[in-house]
Amino acid sequence: MESKLSRRSMLGAGAGVLAAGAIAAASPTTAFAAPSAGKPAGGPNVIPADRIGLQIYTVRQLIGSDYANLELSLEAVYDAGVRELELAGDYYAKTTAQLKSIVQSHGLRIVSNHFGPRSASLPNPWMSYDGRMQIFEDAQTLGRFPYVGTGSSFGFPGGGFSGNTSDGIKAMAEVFNECGAHAVSQGFGGFFFHNHDGEFALENGAPLYNILLERTDPRYVKFEVDLGWVSVAGEDPYWWIKEHGDRFIAFHIKDIKWDPNGNRTATAGTRAAGRKFRFVDVGKGDIDWTRTLSAIKDLRDYRFFLEHDDAGNQTLNPLGSMTTVWRGCSTLDSVNTSGRK
Repeated sequence: MESKLSRRSMLGAGAGVLAAGAIAAASPTTAFAAPSAGKPAGGPNVIPADRIGLQIYTVRQLIGSDYANLELSLEAVYDAGVRELELAGDYYAKTTAQLKSIVQSHGLRIVSNHFGPRSASLPNPWMSYDGRMQIFEDAQTLGRFPYVGTGSSFGFPGGGFSGNTSDGIKAMAEVFNECGAHAVSQGFGGFFFHNHDGEFALENGAPLYNILLERTDPRYVKFEVDLGWVSVAGEDPYWWIKEHGDRFIAFHIKDIKWDPNGNRTATAGTRAAGRKFRFVDVGKGDIDWTRTLSAIKDLRDYRFFLEHDDAGNQTLNPLGSMTTVWRGCSTLDSVNTSGRK
């Protein structure tokens, strides 16, 4: 087997080749060790190397619908600089123990998952006691997660990507509190919710997301903030971090480009309603990442998951999802907020 290529030499060879299936780099020989107690290595103004993560949904096309390229994909994202993975609800036809072992054998660790349905037609395990207990069991086996949460509001009262109302958001907040209290009783830090742009629809001039912050108990409920979707809603992600960072535990690092010919449209009711955009590789879009992340007092206190919803679409992203991961890791490597405090 070939020796593992350095990051620089791989970049020089062209990460786009990886997306085409010619993934030749060897996996690490030992599993990536968990950081020692306390803050991870690094300083407050630089993202620690072991906190650069990936929402695995980004490379779903590379993995394949039959999961044939799962291990090749894990090798590639490790070589790009990723050390932590967040799952998207799929265990790739493996048991949780098997998946954890495979991921660790490639130098990575699973630290989060979006538990719950990916469409409105599927049942939501968060809505039953037995469903939650299965979530808690999976989370313990996959990686003893500090928090357990969900990637969308599907299946929750008032949930869905659009059409949110204040009454619906209030009902959702009540269930989040219940889920969080249950999670804490089982030894977790609480429940987290990952946003899209719809939760930032305006009512009486204020984003509905405020209701989630106000109506959820901070002892039980935290938030994984998708900074790309915040931007799509026409909001300033810097402001939201500055004002409410104590309620946040992690971020999706996702970039956008406003484009009148873009393939996506901001949700009705948000500040940017009807505006066209497209997702792009992190560092290639309209979000100023150094400014945005300078709202964080200590970057070691959070997790950072790269994501690009359309990364595997050859028409929208012809260089492929592995180029997306490499570029994202490079961008996060270069962030230094010391001059912006």
